[in-house]
Amino acid sequence: MSTYNTIILGSSPNALTAACYLARSGKKVLVLEPTEHIGGAVSTNQFAESFKADTGLMSGRLDAEIVKDLKLTDHGLEVVERSALSSLLPGGKSFTLSCDLDATEKVIAGISPADAKKYPAFMNLVNLASNFLKSAYSVTPPVNHPPSKEDVEVLSELSAQLKGYGRREMTEVMRLLVMSVRDLMDEWFVSPELKGLLATAAVRGTNQGPFAGNTTYNLLHHLAQGDGFFRATAKGGIGALCQALAAAAKSYGVEIRTMCGSLSINVADGVATGVTAGTESIEASLVISDYDARHTFTHLVAPPELEPEFNRAVKNLKYRGAVARLNFALKEFPEFAGITDEAMKGTLVLAPSVAYLEKAYDTSKRGDVPAQPYLEVALPTMSDASLAPSGKHVMSVWMQYAPCHSTAKTEHLRDLVLEQLSEFCPNLKSLVEHSQVFLPNEYESQFHLTEGNLYGAEISLAQSFYLRPLPGFAQYRTPIAQLYLCGSATHPGGISGLSGRNAARELGARDMLPA
Repeated sequence: MSTYNTIILGSSPNALTAACYLARSGKKVLVLEPTEHIGGAVSTNQFAESFKADTGLMSGRLDAEIVKDLKLTDHGLEVVERSALSSLLPGGKSFTLSCDLDATEKVIAGISPADAKKYPAFMNLVNLASNFLKSAYSVTPPVNHPPSKEDVEVLSELSAQLKGYGRREMTEVMRLLVMSVRDLMDEWFVSPELKGLLATAAVRGTNQGPFAGNTTYNLLHHLAQGDGFFRATAKGGIGALCQALAAAAKSYGVEIRTMCGSLSINVADGVATGVTAGTESIEASLVISDYDARHTFTHLVAPPELEPEFNRAVKNLKYRGAVARLNFALKEFPEFAGITDEAMKGTLVLAPSVAYLEKAYDTSKRGDVPAQPYLEVALPTMSDASLAPSGKHVMSVWMQYAPCHSTAKTEHLRDLVLEQLSEFCPNLKSLVEHSQVFLPNEYESQFHLTEGNLYGAEISLAQSFYLRPLPGFAQYRTPIAQLYLCGSATHPGGISGLSGRNAARELGARDMLPA
């Protein structure tokens, strides 16, 4: 029987970040990944001969402090910026925004001069709000009653940051958190096309429409994690984040096993004592689950080990995966009308208005796939030729809304997406050599992502901060002693590595973290 100080179940960026810091603090760490690939759903794999594509998320970046502290560039991490955001409009029209504020103002002025004048102030406000969230995301949420000394310090620092914005800006920032993104867009802009494009970041990955309250929080969340309007990935695909972290972890002495069989957590008298991987029992003084709360407490831990009230709370968590992912192997470059080669290095979006997004969501509420879905398209081979044979390309598509319990066939989704995009690239269908489709239920069955949610649970105010994953358990602890959580299901969520770093801090690696 093997023995380790710490066993981590799962190998997402958060799990590997936690492994790095815990190993650096002197713990003997084992990471267990039941699938073939490090990262699980956060991986980049071959889906056709010599073609590679991301399995789940198409974009994301690690926290800059983590990248620097773990020297991830020395372990092969190379960030690829997607600094263009293009809107595909009816009639084959389009426009492209970029990180260049002056250039973007000129583009918007061609659509609505009034909106162009307001855009800089809008960006300033949402950046102020997202910077506040970024500060809140770097610390463990206070949950103690009365608050501990550490909790008081955290609250004081966050309060000081808000007050530093000034009374007017502070009020606006707090108001944003509870607004629907429709209301936010209507307050600032006139152009339906601009509003539709910007609103997509508020509903991305969530089973809510833009009319829903607090969807602006989702927008700010993505901005705080560097994955808002303008995205990033890594050379080699999103899986390269995990590959760099795995290399760093191994340099600190972490052992990583893939294809380790089905996993379960061993519990005796309310204390986690280790795990069973396949037929092997492995002892550990500390067990950390990278999986979401429902999978952890209904599949990895036997529910009778927990109080009925806790089990009910876990059952009531909102997941509702709404994303289908499609990858296409193309025999040549797809010419999208009006989209420059530089813009093709960014993200193309089909969401011409807020009403379009809401209509797509309304259809999904009835369990149907919308005939006109919200699509995001990336051509990663424009910046990374290693993902396809010479002269050929990979096209990755993010599709919403795909109901998590839909019985839609992959062929239907593939044909629907190609039909929608053919308006902008008429010969697209003839370019496809091979395709791959992931539905929400496949993410659940293959990667244990409950209801196919790619973010560990829905991102909303009701499931964030001290409420993530559950009230009373936001500090990475669980009702079972020596069992902790570290994945995207915990505060702050996402794949920035902050959930893993924060968990490691709580587990005694504080001295190994940057001040």
